[in-house]
Parts: sequence; C-alpha cells; structure tokens
Amino acid sequence: MATRRPAKLEVYQEDHIAQDYDQRWAGSRGAARDLRKRRALHKALAILRSHVEAQGGVWRHQLIDVPCGTGRFSDLLEREGGQVIGVDLATSMLVEAKAKHPKATYLAADLAQLPFADGCVDAMICIRLFHLVHQPAMRVAFLRELARVGHHGLVIDYRHGRTFRSWGRRWRHRLNPAVENAHNPMPKVIRQEIAAAGLRPLAWIPVHRAPLLSDKLLIPCVRQESAPTSS
Repeated sequence: MATRRPAKLEVYQEDHIAQDYDQRWAGSRGAARDLRKRRALHKALAILRSHVEAQGGVWRHQLIDVPCGTGRFSDLLEREGGQVIGVDLATSMLVEAKAKHPKATYLAADLAQLPFADGCVDAMICIRLFHLVHQPAMRVAFLRELARVGHHGLVIDYRHGRTFRSWGRRWRHRLNPAVENAHNPMPKVIRQEIAAAGLRPLAWIPVHRAPLLSDKLLIPCVRQESAPTSS
C-alpha cells in the first residue's frame, strides 16, 4: 500500500496503551457506550446473516474480528456459535485479549495484507479502525482486503461527519486554520468508498439513538453482485 500508515495506528502497539485500553469501558458511561455498540453489532450480524440465508447461502458463523484489540467483542461473537478468530497487529493487545479469553484464538497480522485465503470465512468484523484512518485511499484498500477474505460480506464501523460536533469543528477550522479540522467523512463519501471497494451496504445502523449527536455507524456490507435486499 503506497499510502503511509497513520501514526495513530502505531500508538496502539505500545504496552501501556493495551494495559489501560479496557478502562474506557469502565464506569456507568463506559458500560453504556459498550452496550450500545454491542447491540448495534448484534443487529448488523443478524441483518447480514438473514441476507445470506435469503439468497440460499449457508451461514456457518465463521468470523474474523480485525482489529480485535483486547478482545472486547470476543465473548459476544463466540456466543453466536461457530468459529471466531481475533486478529490485531499489536501483540500487546493480543496478550491482554488472551488473558481475558484463554480459550479464544488470536493471531498477529496486518489488515493491509491478511494471511488468509480468499473467502475463507463467512464475514469480517472491523470495529474502531476507520476513524483513525484519514486517507480515503487507505480506507478503500482496507475495505477491499476485508471483502477478499469475507465470503459473504463484512460489518464495518464508520464515524460520519453529519453531526453537530463535526459541523462545529469545521466552522472553527474555517475561522482559525490552526484548529484541527474534522476528518469524519460525510455519508455520501462513505457510500462512495464502499462502492469503490466493490461493496454495497445492506443497512446503516446508528449506534446512538440521536445520530446528529453521535457519529458512530455500523454498516453490514455485501459484494455488489449480490441480489438487492431492502434494509
């Protein structure tokens, strides 16, 4: 991949980041955020599975979670049954994940070039990555690699730019260029990136009930040649 990797992605390989990572889900507010994301992920997987079965496909619940971090969703995915592999480039994250889920399978690998055969699992799960990648070309490249390995499709999360917070940051940047601009892509751009990777969305699932206040989206996707399905 020609585009340089964001420095933010490299930060997560530091040991102290991995050791403290789960603290962001601690407390009542952190637990509430985690619950909202889990509900959205469960819904996205159900939509993808229903689409596959409606098209006559077989869903064996073979999933790859990349980047899996410290195994935040390992228990949720394993409760669905089948085979789940957690993948992350940061070995320090995998150490924490294995300590929490000793029976789970984890592997160190780079999403830019995954060591898996084409279509070897039902679906790919990619949570909490794309908001760190500000280059559209790199996001599209990651989407293509996810689509290569996921036989039936994938579930990804994006952070969109149609929120009060993003609009405020853009205006502050216009008034003062020293203020960092909002990097979240608008929904139209997200659709373009998904299409550029040869995919189409089955649904747009806001993680929060007030989408103008929260930028988090989960999107189950299938290849463009799949028959249309209403969301």
